[in-house]
Amino acid sequence: MTQMIEALDMELGRVLVETGLATRGVGGGVKFDPVQTNTLIAVVGDNGSFAADVRLPFDAAKSKGTVYQTGVWVPLIIAGPMVVSPNRSVESMTNIVDLFQLFGDVAGVDVRKAVPATHGLDSKPLLPYLTNSNQDANPIRTSNFAQYEPNTRSSTYIPGACVIKSVNTCITLMPSRV
Repeated sequence: MTQMIEALDMELGRVLVETGLATRGVGGGVKFDPVQTNTLIAVVGDNGSFAADVRLPFDAAKSKGTVYQTGVWVPLIIAGPMVVSPNRSVESMTNIVDLFQLFGDVAGVDVRKAVPATHGLDSKPLLPYLTNSNQDANPIRTSNFAQYEPNTRSSTYIPGACVIKSVNTCITLMPSRV
């Protein structure tokens, strides 16, 4: 897990430097000023942790691929010019669909007007968490929805090899034909 985070850090730094949004410092670290570059960066994780990566007090049997907290709880990291009090944690619930409204707010688009009324829109504002360091005391999202259903495949689908066997679950990482 630590190696994956280090790889993400290295690649994100490389992209920022190569696009001219950041520079390398004397020690090789990345110097990025979101205010100066007027750039918003959002990094979100995949849905949950594999059983072997689940740490106490959580139950490994209720990890990735389930609707339990460790199956749906993922990191969301946002940096940008509107972030007051950077380097803090917000404990309020969010959902990946909330990024839709955040990007709309940042771009000056009212997503409620842009999306037809016939379409459901569950996106909640994230911008208040970035612009008000006390917003966490007043959570915006009071519930989240998660659903689990075994993958539905056509009758001709041939699953790939089971590459990770844990907690009575077979996880196929790479779809393939046999």
